[in-house]
Amino acid sequence: MIISMQGNWTVRVKAKNAAYSQRFVIDGATSGNGTHSGTAGTSVNVTGDQWTIAIQNDPGGGYQLSDTKIKFPHQIGSNYEFEIWSNDAGGDEDFNDLILACSTSVNINDFLIYGNVSLYSGRCLFNPCRKGPFVIESIGALRAVLKNAKLREILERDYPERIRDDIIGPYPPDPPPFKPIVIDLYNEAMQPKTELVYKRLDNTNENINAKSRKGELTSEYSIKNYSILNSIQKETSREFVKSVDKVELSRVIDGLLLKGCTVLPATNTTLTFEEYDRTTAELAGGSYTGTGNRRLLGDTITDMHGNYVFRFSFDMTFPGIEDSTDIAPGENINVVAYPDVIVKVTGFSPYTVLYESAPYYNVPNLKRINLCLPKSLIQPSSACFNGNLIGSLGNVFLGGNQNSSASFSSTALRRYGNGNHLESSGEISVGSSLAGFSVECASWYGTIDFKGCMYDLAKTVAQNNIKWYTIRIKRAGTSDWQFVSQNYKHPKFHKRNQPGYIGDDVGPFTKSLHVDGGLAVDKPAYINIQREIFVDGVDWEFSNFDRYLQLNTRLYDLVSGERTPGKYYVRVDCYDNAGNPVPNATDMIALFIHNNTINFGLTAPVFTDASVVNAGCGLYRLTDSQMNTPIQLSFRANDPEGFVHSFALTMGRCPTPMIGLQVNSPNPPLSDTLTGQTILFQGDSTSVHNTCNGYTGTIVEFSDAGMINVEFQPAASEGGWIKTGEFFTKLAFHLRAYKRMTNGYNSGLSDDYEAYAQILMERLNP
Repeated sequence: MIISMQGNWTVRVKAKNAAYSQRFVIDGATSGNGTHSGTAGTSVNVTGDQWTIAIQNDPGGGYQLSDTKIKFPHQIGSNYEFEIWSNDAGGDEDFNDLILACSTSVNINDFLIYGNVSLYSGRCLFNPCRKGPFVIESIGALRAVLKNAKLREILERDYPERIRDDIIGPYPPDPPPFKPIVIDLYNEAMQPKTELVYKRLDNTNENINAKSRKGELTSEYSIKNYSILNSIQKETSREFVKSVDKVELSRVIDGLLLKGCTVLPATNTTLTFEEYDRTTAELAGGSYTGTGNRRLLGDTITDMHGNYVFRFSFDMTFPGIEDSTDIAPGENINVVAYPDVIVKVTGFSPYTVLYESAPYYNVPNLKRINLCLPKSLIQPSSACFNGNLIGSLGNVFLGGNQNSSASFSSTALRRYGNGNHLESSGEISVGSSLAGFSVECASWYGTIDFKGCMYDLAKTVAQNNIKWYTIRIKRAGTSDWQFVSQNYKHPKFHKRNQPGYIGDDVGPFTKSLHVDGGLAVDKPAYINIQREIFVDGVDWEFSNFDRYLQLNTRLYDLVSGERTPGKYYVRVDCYDNAGNPVPNATDMIALFIHNNTINFGLTAPVFTDASVVNAGCGLYRLTDSQMNTPIQLSFRANDPEGFVHSFALTMGRCPTPMIGLQVNSPNPPLSDTLTGQTILFQGDSTSVHNTCNGYTGTIVEFSDAGMINVEFQPAASEGGWIKTGEFFTKLAFHLRAYKRMTNGYNSGLSDDYEAYAQILMERLNP
């Protein structure tokens, strides 16, 4: 995989221990870009803010990307050095086929962070990589921690705004990312801010000129040009936890650590680093808020083992600061402050923050920081092995065989496997926990991420000859295919921090293609970035590299200007560089696309007797003789396409309890209710995969596609709407429904369809 680099480095081939030809490619740099020989001794000076290295090998059918492993850096004299080991397509896996040595001068304002990144899952209440401050990183973990009385006491004291019931309750708001909660048991976050005082040496210009003559990469802030005088620490005011509590709290936390918590390498994951300025309250010893000012430092990518190296220049240097107590007047002085650093993982299209760490405080110039990220939030992309072209739609993996012949038969369109069932009708049932939700017989809506295998590790480079692909869509029952021509972008790593950058075009580009094996015609086509990553070493972001389109279904479901649900076929075809179809590189599925809302509504309840006094604002005044006057209301919750999941018409009364009702019509299917019963009617889908018989809601329950008119009155045993001794009552009615629908990421259901109505009653002659 590609290795991300920041700043100026000298890259040298240290050793070649392979029969296959080797080379490395520099991309995205200011200078040093290009393909360089894998011969021992080859050396390249590379400059640039952010760039990449790709090591390639040629096993005989063309160059392809090698696997790489980062060896952690160390300081040798006035240089930082680390190595990149690689493994080619040969049978061994010793990672010594081509070894690159990377070196750069140590600068007083340069920082090098490195370490290993893991994904954690299971019952991890605290981030398993943080042993100083203990960090809570999810609402689920927070709820579990609050069950412990001693920990709850600490959190109630220091994070009262974070543990209110409306935030941690069963239906909390979801403004990502979750701001970490820090229990700073050992006062790491409260350590004084460290500043290093450097004195500039007199022979600086001579040193710079000498190095420049040697062609080396130098900086005026090189450690060779300075000597350190002393360090300064700014004081803070309080401890997070009193010393007498520490031992007991340590025992409590130790008992909760790593019980059912598992970790795996976070491969090929892009990390974003920010410098964090503690707020005034935090500097004074207050709890972490995450609201301090921030500055972007840059990004890096983990290797296949989760290792990373990240370098940044932190310009907190203050020339000319003098302290009369220990610095002589006139000395050339620079003060460098250690930064506090936050690590984030972000997503593109749209930009979202998937994860954000608590700060790592007082980071020195060379520091190992092992990171643990919640697996539930991070989904690294990985190369495929004998995968299908259409392998998943969002988080829903599709099983079955690839439909390479683009057959319309039910057998070919049915894709069962991985716990999920895509029917030939286009409906989807999700049963795999990997999707993060479950649903039976749902429709598709909105924008759908198409992901699949366009570079197969089971094949040679020569066999992986997909250069371009097209996507077609058509409605079942029609004859003409429509070529998809939506713009699709994917970011390149070295450009990700350019202002306003959202990615490079993957397509469409007009290409001359032999569609269906016929004569060449111009059609909209997309670049196969998977091949460019693994063969050409182009630094396309590895996150979501297996996604090749975000299909906006709302562009294709219009019939005569009306949005019309129905079954659609989506077909993917792949072509080589000459525009010829690649054998066995076609796939086609069916999707039932349904972007319409269900038919839904609830009217206000009214009395059937017009003589009942309407006082306005929903208030009616009843005489004793009118206490059993029937009430009418109308409602519906239906979908002619059969994708209603459930609906319920419920009721309540104040004062409680709800009285029993005599339902006049329609009875059946409605029936009389008992005292205390709050459900007037409800319906639920019984659709399951393999059959998917659908559920139309009130259409099937009442044999009526329109509003259902309901009339009811108090049961004879109740004595009327307002009971003896009461002077006022309120009846409230609530209609709720859900539609079965997914874009591959949601819960499998629509948001609530909800309607509320009420009627107020007052005794006219109490």
